Amino acid sequence: MSSTAQSRAAVASALLREAGLLLHRTGLFRLLEERFGKVKITGSAGYDLMVWRDIDIHMPVEAAGWADWAYLGSEIARQLQDCGLQLHKATYLNDYVDPHPLGAGLYWGIEFRDHDGNAWKCDLWGWDPFDFAVREARDESFKLDLSRCDRDLILRLKTEARARQDYYGVAVTSQDIYEFVIAGAGDTLDELEAWKGVAG
Repeated sequence: MSSTAQSRAAVASALLREAGLLLHRTGLFRLLEERFGKVKITGSAGYDLMVWRDIDIHMPVEAAGWADWAYLGSEIARQLQDCGLQLHKATYLNDYVDPHPLGAGLYWGIEFRDHDGNAWKCDLWGWDPFDFAVREARDESFKLDLSRCDRDLILRLKTEARARQDYYGVAVTSQDIYEFVIAGAGDTLDELEAWKGVAG
């Protein structure tokens, strides 16, 4: 189904509003603040560039806090249960053991459905406090770069990428799209692939 600039803007606005309400009504944001002090919403929800129900959250967590981080999974499950929801899937990683390309840290990937039956995915990252501060500063600079870009171009490319089977997150990622648009390298997914060096 084709989309228009108006419909894409409406979807992004609705999803951002849903994300905020979800974090508040489930108590997830409060739970994370209580446990880790500072909570940074980043990615598409932080940049107001949402095209699907996905939230990225970063927190400062000492590497030695891995056990508390592991326990967080059961706390989230109970938190969701207390508001009438159920945790469907949870993936735990301690990337201090085997560092992820994004860096060494702690990770929970959680998936569940809201009260309307909508599927949500939340990626929670715990970074070393110094690393977190560096990432937070870099994220603010990146957000400023994005604010100078054609917002609808980003939303259109993300929407088109998600419409292709086994493409979004495989051939291209949202980060690829952001960097491509910031670079002013084109306005199509084919150009993006070529820019990435994927095509040919």
